[in-house]
Amino acid sequence: MAKSLYSDEQLFVIGKTNYERLALHCQTLEVSGFWEQARKVMQQSSTEVLDMYAQSVLMELAVHCGNVIGSQLTFIQAVPISNPLGVTEETELNAEIKKDIDRIYNLPPVLIQLCSLYDKQNGDDITEYFIDALLNILLCMAYLDGGKNEKVNEFIHKYYQKVSYYVLERSPAEHSRYLARKLQGDSIECDVEKKTPPAFEWYELAEEKEDSDVSEKRMAEQELAEGVMETPEDSPYEEKWKEEEEIWENEENEGIEEEEEAEETEETEESFAEEEEEREAAKADAEAGNVLTVAASGTQQQELVSEKTKEEQEAELSEQARAQFLLVKKRIKDREQAEQKEQERRIQEIMDELNGLVGLDNVKQEIQSLINLIKIRKLREKMHLPEMDMSYHMVFTGSPGTGKTTVARLVAKIYKELGILSEGNLVETDRSGLVAGYVGQTAIKVHEIVEQAIGGILFIDEAYALANPDIQNDFGTEAVDTLVKLMEDNRDNLVIIVAGYTNEMQNFLKSNTGLVSRFNKFIDFPDYSKEELVEIMGVMAENAGLTIEETARDKVYELMEKKSPKEWETFGNARGIRNMFEKFIMNQANRLVMVDSPSVEELTLIKEEDVCV
Repeated sequence: MAKSLYSDEQLFVIGKTNYERLALHCQTLEVSGFWEQARKVMQQSSTEVLDMYAQSVLMELAVHCGNVIGSQLTFIQAVPISNPLGVTEETELNAEIKKDIDRIYNLPPVLIQLCSLYDKQNGDDITEYFIDALLNILLCMAYLDGGKNEKVNEFIHKYYQKVSYYVLERSPAEHSRYLARKLQGDSIECDVEKKTPPAFEWYELAEEKEDSDVSEKRMAEQELAEGVMETPEDSPYEEKWKEEEEIWENEENEGIEEEEEAEETEETEESFAEEEEEREAAKADAEAGNVLTVAASGTQQQELVSEKTKEEQEAELSEQARAQFLLVKKRIKDREQAEQKEQERRIQEIMDELNGLVGLDNVKQEIQSLINLIKIRKLREKMHLPEMDMSYHMVFTGSPGTGKTTVARLVAKIYKELGILSEGNLVETDRSGLVAGYVGQTAIKVHEIVEQAIGGILFIDEAYALANPDIQNDFGTEAVDTLVKLMEDNRDNLVIIVAGYTNEMQNFLKSNTGLVSRFNKFIDFPDYSKEELVEIMGVMAENAGLTIEETARDKVYELMEKKSPKEWETFGNARGIRNMFEKFIMNQANRLVMVDSPSVEELTLIKEEDVCV
């Protein structure tokens, strides 16, 4: 496996740079009018076709190599201007998606064909640079996560043979040398050679000769422009021509020292020579019939016949691709809609679970508003509209047992569905999990706990305990400072929720200026009412397969009515009611153990006599 000289970050930059070059060539076709007819037929801009075609070629490379990795999918998504195939890190290559990719990949390359037509009519060479930039992008993706292997070379070799026909001014030997440089070189750069062919050398000598025949010069100029120039056998420059040929033949074998490399180059040249013969035969047939030879499959090529107008050629090039592009676009749109409906269904399931919680009406409204805001931000981002920065970190304020951890777990799932987080897990901790008792150990503990939470939510309960101004040299300050830095380093895939009493949390945020700017979303969790606590106990009983008789419920409410304000301060809301419920279950067990063969109804019923503490 060939190792890369570049980091993954550099490969993304190089890939994007080369893609911008492709887009510029597309603009050349647009401005010069070469895309006008294609636009009418395909109903798409050249860059829209470029995005879909490039993504298909990249996906074909990934599939050919046999192991589609997350970094490749990210590359395929990020490098093009848009993401017409809807590729994400979670994209699974099922049969339907693979069929769409093959459909686009196997179409004749309309953009490359039009570049070739442009070159033919304008004497330019943008086709060479277009293909070179596309191959550079393939190499960038191939080098991700370590390096490329022989399967990459095999794919690029095969793909180049497919598109190299449209490069007008390369011989089989030149094709061979170019591909060898591209695949054997260590760096990813433009490998298009700007050399003066022997025919130009001969022409320059003829031009310098003062007594040269004017008609011969004109004939040479015409033949040179048509790309069919040959040195006349009786030319006084035949000797010079042969010398130039020998130089080019020597260059052909230069730099190939090992026997294996020489054999590989020879096989490549033979392959291109055979293809050249087939093309010449196809060209003769096409010219004889004065028609455009259209390939029966996507791997065969088309010959552009000069007798046809540019508009006619463009129409024939694009018409055969139009139906396939539109079909794939419709399938992609249908798939996106289906995925969106499925996402909405999963989010609604989570919201149903949230709405099923007793009380917390204000909390439910806040979470729904947050979901709505994120959805609208996603739409604005998709439409390239400006948007304000948004922090997804939150502060949950309220007493213990008011459902903060439960809601945080549901928020983690919602964030995953909305694409904010990759995993949607929840990691709970407090001061003891973050602060060590020795110098230098606290930062290590914070890094370890944050590492566990990457991709999800880190929930820090009683976070105010981290800031203790009354204790000198308290390591809690070090924990907060480390947290602030890690929040910034992992802002794209980590959300932190801090929780605690309202007043204490306000003081905690003031302890570090970095906290105030990052935690600007507050959700308050009020204490449960007595009626809500009784309802919560009913839910607990139902989940445990038990029923609380009505008189027992009334007695539970009476017990809570008798509690003093001081007792309520330490009751713990839902935690307190759970402790009571567990006590009632124990009382039921003590009662039933004295009954001989209790019935199912007796085993599942909490009676009034069981309700005592």
